[in-house]
Amino acid sequence: MAGTVLINGFGRVGRALFRILLARGFRVGRINDPLPAEQLAYLLKYDTVMGRLQEPVTVQDGLLRVGGVSVALSHAETLGAATVAGCDIVVNSSGRNNSRHALQELLKLGARRVVVSKPLASGIADRTLLMGLNHADLRAEDRILSAGSCTAHCFAPVVAALHERWPLLRGYMSTVHAYTSAQNLVDGGHNGDPRRGRAGAANIVPTTTEALVAFEQVLPALRGCIAGMAQRVPVVNGSNVELVLELRGRAEADEVNATLQQAAAGRFRGIVEVSQDPLVSSDIVGNPHSAIVDSLLTHAQPGAQSSLVRVVAWYDNEWGYANRLAELLAALG
Repeated sequence: MAGTVLINGFGRVGRALFRILLARGFRVGRINDPLPAEQLAYLLKYDTVMGRLQEPVTVQDGLLRVGGVSVALSHAETLGAATVAGCDIVVNSSGRNNSRHALQELLKLGARRVVVSKPLASGIADRTLLMGLNHADLRAEDRILSAGSCTAHCFAPVVAALHERWPLLRGYMSTVHAYTSAQNLVDGGHNGDPRRGRAGAANIVPTTTEALVAFEQVLPALRGCIAGMAQRVPVVNGSNVELVLELRGRAEADEVNATLQQAAAGRFRGIVEVSQDPLVSSDIVGNPHSAIVDSLLTHAQPGAQSSLVRVVAWYDNEWGYANRLAELLAALG
């Protein structure tokens, strides 16, 4: 148990995380989100992707009541002493106020640790943690943590497992990602990326990905070895990563799959899964793994000194990531 948790930002990640914490018996002391209480309860109860929550959901006297559990609600744009009081860990899933100064202020208000549900630039977090890769590196003095991203949790363990068998020379990561709230529903303006301003449910939208930041922070020995991009597509959930890697030595497709299967049964149990079925995106919605390797799509072209390998891994970009976030909170205990 990680102690009492404050979820700041009750969007896609916040609500998925709450469902998982509720099922696992975590103590959620407070939910903070600018939306009115009745809307927060409604969005928790009914969900287009995750389905209806089976527990009864009501709001009474400033409390969100879910089954037999009561959680305090607040609606502050910026967390203050009154909202942090009594909570040991703040999960900032709001997407805002992620400067070093703002996160340190939460520690001054009484939080023991702050966990941010996105990659952070170097120097902001004390440590970036990807479960299964470097969570054992957590130290008591690590107070501000980044939990990386859904895409980083997908491709990083796959690369790590292959790199242990065949040293990585270079590679390219491309994620085909469900559209998100950072895009527009219809064409409009967007700060910093005009492509994301185009209608997300009607276009394939090429864009950048923050996942490489988290990857290099967790696996610094591979810094500069992989480049990448994202393409947002008109599905509400369910994404995949295509890795094209040049590996030192001779690698056949069945050897690649066997190596990943071994990793899925060992070091990355519960994080990586290897499938022998012909999958499409809707098949992995609700899957708690971070990477579901599509073994039917694995391809290898051995050369004299190196092999060119393609691996495709699926991921539920909401539920899979929220499960890793919950595991991180458990590790903080």
